[in-house]
Amino acid sequence: MLTTTHLLAAVLIGLFLNLNKDEWFVALTFGVAIDLDHVLAAPRYISDNGLAAILRPSWDDGSGLPWRSLMHYPVAAFVVMPLSIGWRYFVPLLFWSTHLGIDYIQSATLAYSSPVEIVFMTACIAGIVFLVYRRWSDLRPDADFNQFVSHLNGSLRASLKGCGVSIRQFFGSI
Repeated sequence: MLTTTHLLAAVLIGLFLNLNKDEWFVALTFGVAIDLDHVLAAPRYISDNGLAAILRPSWDDGSGLPWRSLMHYPVAAFVVMPLSIGWRYFVPLLFWSTHLGIDYIQSATLAYSSPVEIVFMTACIAGIVFLVYRRWSDLRPDADFNQFVSHLNGSLRASLKGCGVSIRQFFGSI
């Protein structure tokens, strides 16, 4: 599935588990960043199959050349499990296995991958909104969902305005 789908799933699980910043780093590394191997394989795949081939549901071109690293196969448990035990973290194993599970769902439903991915992404987004709203409403017992949306809107605008200022300052200094 798309990297955004893996990211949404990792964020949902991370919010549910209430991870700290160190755990978030490990979670995103094992749940999302292992897809960076596709970036390394893409130039060879494009040169062999053409740019339009990227849009195919499967990148299996029949060449037998790998486009996924070891981390995308169950054998990587021999890497991830010792790390989890050594770090005394369950986080790497949980997020890596979730990534593999999502990839397995995609390969098992390849003919219907777009609708399956849409449903999965929608469920993840709904879960994230639910968890964030629940935490927000715990701090404001008298607030309702409209106030939550208004709060999110104000926060997003302030963040984007801050980004715009930073970008103007960066390019102004060049």
